[in-house]
Amino acid sequence: MKNKKIWLEKLHNYVGQFFKINSIIINKNSKFQKIFIFKNNKFGKILVLDNILQTTTYDEFIYHEMICLIPIFSHPNPKDILIIGGGDGGCLKQITKLHFIKSITLVEIDKKIIKYSKKYLFKIHKNSFYDKRVKIIIDNGINYLNNTKKKFDIIIIDGTDPIGPGKNLFTKNFYFYCSKTLNNNGIIVSQSGTYMLQKKEALNNLKNIKKIFNITGFYNASVPTYYGGNILFIWGSNNINIKKPLIKEQNKINKYKFKYYNINIHKSSFILPQFFIEK
Repeated sequence: MKNKKIWLEKLHNYVGQFFKINSIIINKNSKFQKIFIFKNNKFGKILVLDNILQTTTYDEFIYHEMICLIPIFSHPNPKDILIIGGGDGGCLKQITKLHFIKSITLVEIDKKIIKYSKKYLFKIHKNSFYDKRVKIIIDNGINYLNNTKKKFDIIIIDGTDPIGPGKNLFTKNFYFYCSKTLNNNGIIVSQSGTYMLQKKEALNNLKNIKKIFNITGFYNASVPTYYGGNILFIWGSNNINIKKPLIKEQNKINKYKFKYYNINIHKSSFILPQFFIEK
């Protein structure tokens, strides 16, 4: 009978999506949220937090490459990277491929996400937690930003949707703290939902980030398991426009063996549909 069980996501009140559960890997409660990992024969291992799908081993590379590589390949000299969230290790996996990155600090509020990801989601992190450049800090993102003296070239907000423990990562106050922690040419990127079903939330997010950074905008990628169409990434900087990659030759990118990102994807990801542009 277990092969007939399904998991149903209802992130939105009016629509949802379901996945067949071929086996349950873990179903636990942490101090902050419910952590559920199960196996689906098509999408592999699926990580769910508070009944909302976060990532799958089948298509995680799309999200993680796009949230990390667009800002990194737009920065003239990225050395120090901060990830807020990202306890599954997917961002770490992509960034640790890059030899020119000097340090990667990961700030995750829930240590159990890291614990269970290390144990069950190897395909997502590929042991990147153990790279010598990686420093892991268990803390609230705003608290870390408010207290650290370290400056970063890029801040990546790999958080959940704006509910539960992730809701504070979408505010003007949060972006202000990020700006204080960035170097002069710093860039911040965060996921911002889907433009079909979370347009209102995305535009409110843009309103907040525009109050802090001089140059802002969205780019997008198609991730099959994020219900509602293309997922948006919001970005901000005071000095850099990230729409064009600084590396011009694709062969310089090919050596990293990315599965989704390339120079043309970088450029085209900033093209958004007319209904969203018109707001």
